[in-house]
Amino acid sequence: MRQKPLLIQILVNIFFYVIYSYGWFGPVQDAIGYIYNNLQELTRSVEDRQEAYLDRGYEYSYLNYQLLKHAFRLSWFYLAAYFYNYRREEKKRLELAVANRELQLKMLKWHLNPSFYFKTINHLRQVANDKPVNATGPILQLAKVMEYVIYEAKEKLIDVKKEIQFLYNYTQLINQQDSNIVFEIEVAGEQELLKISPLLLAGFIDKIAGENNISGKRVYKIGLQFTGNEMLLEIHGNPENENISSVMQDEDLNRRLTELYPGRFLVSNSTEGTSFKLILILDEE
Repeated sequence: MRQKPLLIQILVNIFFYVIYSYGWFGPVQDAIGYIYNNLQELTRSVEDRQEAYLDRGYEYSYLNYQLLKHAFRLSWFYLAAYFYNYRREEKKRLELAVANRELQLKMLKWHLNPSFYFKTINHLRQVANDKPVNATGPILQLAKVMEYVIYEAKEKLIDVKKEIQFLYNYTQLINQQDSNIVFEIEVAGEQELLKISPLLLAGFIDKIAGENNISGKRVYKIGLQFTGNEMLLEIHGNPENENISSVMQDEDLNRRLTELYPGRFLVSNSTEGTSFKLILILDEE
């Protein structure tokens, strides 16, 4: 069950068997005889001492009782090792399957986000009732968002430029849904050769936009700075009434970052709690 080719395992086992056999019939038997004779000097008189009976390979053919006896002993050892490794690998496989299933369920929830779609559809209905011609733009934006979620986001990694374009469409639809919330995005640096886990940035937007217990107009400035394969995400809220330090206290956000980028991200909050930074090491093409 070890992650090695079967031929290598067979050759290693044969080599071990040969070394074990010659070691048993050589140094091991000599050591047993030496200890046995010395113990007799302490426990038996000279007349009562007996010669040690030792296994000697030269007294037998290669297919004899002694060799078969030790082969039988070794077979029990390898059988026990096989079942031990099998149970260990099976346990790892089950744990990985459970973890993958949980991650798939989490990703599915991120992909759907029903509250966003309900609000967007309700907004489109109102726009269509007031002035149907104005509904064309939001409908196209919603189509691009859904196309990205359905087709692009199924990949493990996606081009950063596609994720940013999705973020533009996504935040513009949110801005149109509620006149009291505004997201402004600024991007700097080269990101042409970088890839990111899809819908990762949208999770921060959802968490912030979902804070309904804050009154008044809310303006969020989202800055994305790329240097090499490092991405710096900064989100600033209203200094007078906004506290977004709780964003990174979200259990799902932290777990998703840990699962997708273990040891490759760093989060820090401002002392006032009105902004936070996320430094993320991205994958390169």
